[in-house]
Amino acid sequence: MTKVDIISGFLGAGKTTFIKQLIADVFSGEKIVLIENEFGEIGIDGGFLKDAGIEITEMNSGCICCTLVGDFSTALKRVVEEYHPDRIIIEPSGVGKLSDVARAVEMVKKDAEIEINSRITVVDGKKAKVYIKNFGEFFNNQIEHATTIVLSRTQMITEAKLEECVKMIREKNAEATLITTPWDQLEGSVIAQAIEHSAGAEALIHEEECHHEH
Repeated sequence: MTKVDIISGFLGAGKTTFIKQLIADVFSGEKIVLIENEFGEIGIDGGFLKDAGIEITEMNSGCICCTLVGDFSTALKRVVEEYHPDRIIIEPSGVGKLSDVARAVEMVKKDAEIEINSRITVVDGKKAKVYIKNFGEFFNNQIEHATTIVLSRTQMITEAKLEECVKMIREKNAEATLITTPWDQLEGSVIAQAIEHSAGAEALIHEEECHHEH
């Protein structure tokens, strides 16, 4: 069974950096396929991906949320059939609805041995308030349908701003595991527990936070 991790987030939130960290620290040793669409962030360096044994399937027919029934399903099935990966990472367009992408993956389940492992949204802590105001529907959808929410750039905001950001997110999603630890202090084991919905992940994350300075 191939695990599927969907990693969403607006342009510039840090999705690509987070995916690199996942591949290096969390999913090392696994056979991974990354599916990204051309409207995503600047592509991850090809050399880095080849070193990690990852193939890229470029989708040239628009963003995933616009080609749900057609190319996306075909690409996903083909990836499973041809590569038999342990894990597929999907990086949708920054303005894609996370619920649409998840629904598209669910539609492929009847034809391929896959399961959605996690729905991760990367949120820029500095811009969250503005994005909620200006991109309500798309931004809120990414937060509401996430199983794990990772805040980026938390080391660049005050404790009060961070608390305000967490409160806004919790109003829209009270269930998701929320990671606020600065990324340079974030250990792979903590990310792994959050993604795999391990019991105690929240406690671990808060424990990590108690040890970092603002």
